Amino acid sequence: MDLGRLSDGTSQAMAASLLGATPDPRLAAAVSSAGGNPLLVVELIRGLREEGLVEISRGRAELLDERVPRRVRDLAQQWLDSLSDKARQLLQVAAAVGGSFMVMEVASMLRETTASMLPTLNEALDSGLLICPGEQTLFQHELIRCAIAATLPAAVRQALRQDMAALSSQHCLQVPIPPEFLVTGSPVTATPASPARPPASADAPSRLPVPARLPVPSDGPGAVDRLLPALLMARSTRAQPLPLGLTEALRTGLSTALESHYALVEPTRTRSARAEHLGTITRNTVSLFSDGTERTTARARAVLAGHRGRADEADIVTATVVMSNLEWAAGNLAEGLTWARRAVESLGPATPPMWSPYVRMALATKLSDVGRFEEAEELIEAAGTEAEALGGPHRATPLIARARVLLQSSRLQEAQACAQSGLEIAARAGGGWVVPVGQAVLILVALRRGDLASASDYVWRCRAAVGADSTVFPSIHFDWGECLVATLQLGPHRTSEVLTTTYAHLLTSPQLFVEEAAAAAWLVRLALAADDIPLATTVVTAAERFAAANVGHPTLAVGALHARGLLERNSDALRQAAREHVSPCAGALAEEDLGILLSGREETGALGAAALRSAERRFAQIGSQGDTARIQAFREQRQGPPPSHAPRRAEAATTGWEALSETERSIALLVSDGLTNRQVARRVSLSPHTVNYHLRAIFRKLDISSRVEVARHIVHGA
Repeated sequence: MDLGRLSDGTSQAMAASLLGATPDPRLAAAVSSAGGNPLLVVELIRGLREEGLVEISRGRAELLDERVPRRVRDLAQQWLDSLSDKARQLLQVAAAVGGSFMVMEVASMLRETTASMLPTLNEALDSGLLICPGEQTLFQHELIRCAIAATLPAAVRQALRQDMAALSSQHCLQVPIPPEFLVTGSPVTATPASPARPPASADAPSRLPVPARLPVPSDGPGAVDRLLPALLMARSTRAQPLPLGLTEALRTGLSTALESHYALVEPTRTRSARAEHLGTITRNTVSLFSDGTERTTARARAVLAGHRGRADEADIVTATVVMSNLEWAAGNLAEGLTWARRAVESLGPATPPMWSPYVRMALATKLSDVGRFEEAEELIEAAGTEAEALGGPHRATPLIARARVLLQSSRLQEAQACAQSGLEIAARAGGGWVVPVGQAVLILVALRRGDLASASDYVWRCRAAVGADSTVFPSIHFDWGECLVATLQLGPHRTSEVLTTTYAHLLTSPQLFVEEAAAAAWLVRLALAADDIPLATTVVTAAERFAAANVGHPTLAVGALHARGLLERNSDALRQAAREHVSPCAGALAEEDLGILLSGREETGALGAAALRSAERRFAQIGSQGDTARIQAFREQRQGPPPSHAPRRAEAATTGWEALSETERSIALLVSDGLTNRQVARRVSLSPHTVNYHLRAIFRKLDISSRVEVARHIVHGA
């Protein structure tokens, strides 16, 4: 049984009882750093007393020294010893660099990719030592972080901090930490203009922390508020049955919610008759939280077939939405939409208020999948009004659902803002089930903008959120974002391996092909880059079969045409896809593919260049800097260094200033002026990741190894 952590008040009372005195403010802050773990509180107080680090006088306990007592350090070491070598290394590095971190930074320090580190990250999360509140990855107990850091020599801690500082500067991975999670000795004001705090000294980790307290959640939303939205919005079934305790909580919560609602709807029905009726509705609804598609489908059909009452009963509406979701996930789009519309039409007085917004959003997200964005937004707006009346975590879901629609319609900035707003509400109100859905939106937005670092970190947070909440249903969104990040990090030579093992289920997934307009084409891109024609053919065949089975939805036919055009190098197919894709981003991708194809043919080179310019403009209009940078890199690779008639300049074409492209020269000049990668990126309209790529090329061509040498080279003879 998960008892949760103690409230801070309870922790302070426990400490006072152990001490026989009231802790002073410094000691109280140290107790808070135990994060509500009763064992840590006990070991901290006992250790402080054993080592004479606390003095008790006149009913007051004063902390004399902020050293972490040996008892706590030994406990931290025991917890570390229970983990694998890689997990211990991860935690030691993370503990040394500070209170929170980006996963990609630590992965880089360990010479790993985020994808290759996922098992280790999951092990650290499962151990309970790491958590992911809001937008940060940090230690569950700040006291344990300090104790783990103290296992490293001071010089090593300092070196790790310097490495992290250099890495953050190089990649511009500075992510603002929510003020409530900052480790600080004084109150933190939540103002954007707050100056950055100076780094701690090398000895800091061995001292007791004085943290701003993590917010202690209240009882939070009940099982119905957590599970019902997850079920109604899910596109798949659970891999395992609900835990017994959660099932009982759901049954009790449903009975209470239904009783209060039906007492108003059916006041004339006798108490015993109403109790019997509500018992049936409750049993039927709970039965739909099943594991496995076949079992869930059978139960939903049984609920619908056995019903003899009103069409707006809670269990009937729920079963109708479940049927819609299952048909959609199986690739039967017409049936999925029919069931979803029937559910919305069934809403009536007997439907409890909590059901309505999610029934509407279940239809809205399906309409968005097939490119009917305006209808989807109208439904989400209505659902948002209903969810606002419900309050609490329900207010988060319409924002994240709308973020998904905005992403599919290529409105990246709005999608990011909506997702972040929804995540903030979910974090405060306890809407854990929807958090990974919002994180998945942010993964794809970051990739479109060329920010692989942030995308990698969101992958980790998404997986952490999935593992942390038992109400989360599996989703193709999580796997797709993770797949894109992994293939970018691993490169073409390992793409086939990862696509045919870890992400093999994506290659023929109807759900992916309908939710991501250019998914099939992108998978073909990856396969062709790895020279794996059979793999590309598998994707194209699956996409075409799916489109043929859903002839009433032209978005699928366009996606399949795009994929086939790539595979067969068919310019007419790519031109048509670029014109007919409903998603602006997918259309620009098709035009980019057309431009690359035509650029490789001597007789159509000019047409290819024009197509690439058009694609670049389209990407720029939607704020997709990562895609524009890719086109620019392709163009520079095709053009090479500018031609010259001077023999001496031709001889030096691979090294020195003359070897730099125009983009590289612009970046070098800005770097020499002292600008950071992020500042340079804004000046040249590239992502920081792409600027870093160009900077490495500059170092290689100029035979230098630092930004200072770039400035020196320019001053002394560029």
